[in-house]
Amino acid sequence: MRNIYALIDCDNFYVSCERVFRPDLIGKPVVVLSNNDGCIVSRSNEAKNLGIQMGTPYFKAEEVIKKNRVSVFSSNYALYSDISSRVVEILKMFSPNIEVYSIDEAFITLNLTNSNFTKYGKEIRERILKDVGIPTTVGIAYTKTLTKIATKIGKKNIEYGGVLSLLNEKDDDMYLEMVDVEDIWGVGRQYSKWLREMGIDNAKDLKYANRQVIRHHMTVQGLRTVLELNGIDCIPLDSRRVLKKSITSSKSFGIKTDSLEDIKKALAIDVAQAGEKLREQGSVAGTLTVFLLSNPFKTPCYSNSISIKLPYRVSDTPNLIKYSLIGLGKIFKSGYIYKKCGVVLSDISTVNDVQLDLFNSSFINDFNIKNKAMITMDRINRKWGRDTIKIGSMGIENTLKMKQDMISNRYTTDWNNLLVVNI
Repeated sequence: MRNIYALIDCDNFYVSCERVFRPDLIGKPVVVLSNNDGCIVSRSNEAKNLGIQMGTPYFKAEEVIKKNRVSVFSSNYALYSDISSRVVEILKMFSPNIEVYSIDEAFITLNLTNSNFTKYGKEIRERILKDVGIPTTVGIAYTKTLTKIATKIGKKNIEYGGVLSLLNEKDDDMYLEMVDVEDIWGVGRQYSKWLREMGIDNAKDLKYANRQVIRHHMTVQGLRTVLELNGIDCIPLDSRRVLKKSITSSKSFGIKTDSLEDIKKALAIDVAQAGEKLREQGSVAGTLTVFLLSNPFKTPCYSNSISIKLPYRVSDTPNLIKYSLIGLGKIFKSGYIYKKCGVVLSDISTVNDVQLDLFNSSFINDFNIKNKAMITMDRINRKWGRDTIKIGSMGIENTLKMKQDMISNRYTTDWNNLLVVNI
């Protein structure tokens, strides 16, 4: 029995999240900005029709935005993450096998006796729209690569009603011809240039390409893509929780600064967030890297980083901050205006995989005591909001906090931001 996959792709996800609590914006142009209100990272279809491009710096599109009364929002990651988790919970009702691919995409398997998979896909789409308020596109096929093709076509053609099935394989070539080679899942920019030079312009061309040549130039991954386009399942669903091998936490400063004390607070906040992610997956880190950089477009400019091998593996925030600040002190230079700092946790493993020291038998006891305190702090912060409890070195106020002048309320994660309904 062949696996049948479905890819559920949330349409213009960040914009759709904003519209859930602002239905007056439905049918109107909306964009969402990146960190520090820098670039456009999500656009409604109406904004796309105005010619606003993905990744365009906000200041370059400001004239078009004002002229056409485009609604603009700063990124509200707390809101988007929570709504994403609600969509995933809905999907679990339709399939026990799920792979969360990104914040706005998830694969599931549809190994059902019911042959009307398009109807089932529409039921999934309607349930998510009814219960969460997010419009989606559902692609159904025998391989994950083909589901990507299906959703790409389904988004652009309203006649499919948000659901496109490629289970009727005799029609595959017609659909594959609609997708440019650079838009195929797994084909990067450099490979797409080479494929174009070889006369392979779309997914149909790649499907029938010489497999040995593809294997030689694009490695095994390229061959898998070709096989998947031929309906041969090579990329199985991965529902396992994969531990991150490294965790990065950094943000550009809302205000550029030369103050070491302000940068220390900003770095401590980054480290605290990285430590929370580390504990969330039940891991400890053996190495941390601190980096710091000034504005590269202004002189004098300066950037540096330092890696610190921790004396023992840790996950508690106080220790992580302690060693991060030591690293910062070694790379900080006065006389520069800095725009960003951050931390990278690496050499990550689970607690059970830690090689114990013969002369430090107290490691487990020390870890358990600190871990209990950290888990309690994490639970309180998840319930009552980030930084309800925090480490003293993070400061009372983050003077360099990310610029978010147009951020909406955290309607689903903050009691003070609950939607007010006037009756």
